[in-house]
Amino acid sequence: MTKKPAARPVTLQQIADLTGVSVSTASRALAGHPAISDETRELVMQAARDNNYDLKKRQNPDQNSITVVMAVPAIASHMAEPFQLRLLGGIGSAMRERHIDFSISHRVPRDDNQLGELMNAYPTGGFIFLGQSQYHNALNRFSKQGRAIAVWGAELEDQAYCSVGTDNEFGGQRATNHLLRLGRRRIAFLGMCPLLEIEQRLEGYKTALASHNVPFDPALIHRSKLVYESGFEAVSDLMDRGVDFDGIVATSDMLAIGAMRALGDRGVRVPQDVSIVGYDDIDVASYSSPALTTIRQDVNKAGHQLVTKVLRQLSGHNSPSERLQTELIVRGSCGG
Repeated sequence: MTKKPAARPVTLQQIADLTGVSVSTASRALAGHPAISDETRELVMQAARDNNYDLKKRQNPDQNSITVVMAVPAIASHMAEPFQLRLLGGIGSAMRERHIDFSISHRVPRDDNQLGELMNAYPTGGFIFLGQSQYHNALNRFSKQGRAIAVWGAELEDQAYCSVGTDNEFGGQRATNHLLRLGRRRIAFLGMCPLLEIEQRLEGYKTALASHNVPFDPALIHRSKLVYESGFEAVSDLMDRGVDFDGIVATSDMLAIGAMRALGDRGVRVPQDVSIVGYDDIDVASYSSPALTTIRQDVNKAGHQLVTKVLRQLSGHNSPSERLQTELIVRGSCGG
């Protein structure tokens, strides 16, 4: 007698579909979460019982688990660059204060399908994304489905998910204005413009130039990854092409430090010949030679905000996006 194949177990997604709720709501209902109404809880529980869903899988779910996804394409060849590591430190500090663990995904999804697979692998927890550019539409969709998501990144007009970040346009404007006030008029901009945050900083750069009646020159824009080697290569390329510049706005500190190294190798003095402003204020910025003027982002506060907003969503509350303040830190690379 041929043995019938075992029926595939009912999934949490199927229970959610049967009851017309999100996966996260179904999970919280099965776990007896206080944010779920008695009516919804009973609806989900009945569907689980009727379909032989394995309730043991939800006896002790870690409702507060958070997965961090390193979603920035510029760091694909690195585990993280210094700014992301500091931001992870802020997230870790916030989680430690709450006595909660978090995990870092070793996968960087390449498209919406891979992102969906990652999200479905953790149906009960929340997600923090460090970067958003290639995932914007999918993040909107998952957020509308009730998934707990917080993103370190830009805020967009059609955004449904929660993001935490700084005012990138104002940061780019502030960095450029500082160089313009020093009398610099040929200011290069280094950064990977396809990244949403960098595009906004570029808009701030353009706004500052216009406010000082300085014409925008596309030759001064160099699309560079946010790492040391790219800063060195960008300045070398500008000089090899004979592009004249007397200032640099670099959209990461590592870019700026690489740029200073390239200038030094060519006999160009910083800040006498070229003044430089970086972005992030990583630890090494104050120890470079000369010390780097930069736009500071408060990564410790950012990490705490990201964690707080995900945990609020896991508890059934709304979490609006938030912009944090930046600060101009003047050091030797601008003559300070």
